[in-house]
Amino acid sequence: MTQYESEIAKNGGYPHPASNDTPSPRPQRMHTWFNLIPVDEYEQKQPDQILFLDTFATIKTSAEEQYEVLFEGDQPMVVVINMGIIFVWYGENLQVPDRPFPVFQEHPYSTKYVTSSASIFENTHIMDFVENGSDNLHFRIVHLWNHSKIYNHAVNSNTITLEQDTKFNFGSCSDSAFTRFMSRFFPLELKHDYVYHGPSLAVVGAEGSGSPEMHALVSLTPEGINRTRVYVTIALSPDTFPKAIEKTVKAVSGKQACDVLASIMANYIKNEFDVDRVIWKNRKWLPEPNLIASEKHLAEVIQWGETFYPKEHEYPKEVIKTDEEKQWHPLANIKQLSDSKIATFNIDNKEIVAYKTSRGDVKIYDAYCPHQGAHLGFGGIIEDDCLRCPFHGFYFNENGNCSGQKINKERALKGLDLTEIPFQIKGDDIEVLI
Repeated sequence: MTQYESEIAKNGGYPHPASNDTPSPRPQRMHTWFNLIPVDEYEQKQPDQILFLDTFATIKTSAEEQYEVLFEGDQPMVVVINMGIIFVWYGENLQVPDRPFPVFQEHPYSTKYVTSSASIFENTHIMDFVENGSDNLHFRIVHLWNHSKIYNHAVNSNTITLEQDTKFNFGSCSDSAFTRFMSRFFPLELKHDYVYHGPSLAVVGAEGSGSPEMHALVSLTPEGINRTRVYVTIALSPDTFPKAIEKTVKAVSGKQACDVLASIMANYIKNEFDVDRVIWKNRKWLPEPNLIASEKHLAEVIQWGETFYPKEHEYPKEVIKTDEEKQWHPLANIKQLSDSKIATFNIDNKEIVAYKTSRGDVKIYDAYCPHQGAHLGFGGIIEDDCLRCPFHGFYFNENGNCSGQKINKERALKGLDLTEIPFQIKGDDIEVLI
């Protein structure tokens, strides 16, 4: 084994898998209302401690069946029980909320508000979910929707409101081959309305073909410094089913038909976020994303989220090596690179992607898309010698220039060029300057 091969072996072989475990510099301790835990989940599990933020909370039940929440086991918090969920206020003063508890629905249904099981998203900040809701470009690329149009977008001090017209096949982006097959039989054409009551609570309404009238809430709970717990709560209109069907289902299962369907829908809708999981987990947070002109509302949403951060919060300064500090590192043997698959490496804690063109030319870039920080090595593909980002479908030609959502050898979007990594080839071995 050569010295070069020994150095590569120390790094675990090549290509070396990426690991983006660095927490986002955005704080999870935001001043807002959080879903601590659904009442049913708490009653079933009776946990001694509930993971919350980068610490924990405990719950005490009084004789009057009231829930008292203690931050870190000893500091009382403000508690609101709504829609079958235990909500708590977190802020500079745990007892004096800066914002009133929101009104989710002016006329709640008489049916039960059913909450899904929890989904845990590693390396995911709660604002990732909120920003995605105003990010119209990604719905066709990531969720494979046939149509998405966002309008009436308004950002206020406490809320974001918007409407969205959509056409999609429910489950078309699922990891399950069976679900993807079945999705072709369930086309939906819906109008959604969203109200974000702070970063952690999104109320969703939907009407149109293939969907019953419902109230829905997506609630997000920070669990750790860079992990998010997600729930979907749904109640269906009591007029969804004829009385005869309700009576029959009640006799057989002991439950209302509306509640049974609400439970199924809550868990299926929760799974729609799963397709975003890989992107969120591996993306790099950019303090100043290079948004395009059509993303004006997304820029407003990012600024809105920052108003919930603690007043003393400051982003850490990025450490950039000088030319004198950079060194040459072994990357891979040129035969390891392909013109059909993106290779991903982690060299000196820097994420890199590399590939060969159909002519055999080596291309090596910083792994993160300059648009919104998606990792090109996780879901990105090579088409006609161009890199395609998995988040918004932007193409980057052989020179790293962005041509938008169409393959084009010419630069179309300025300011979105990939960062080229200097390299040299000795024999068949590639070295990079990092």
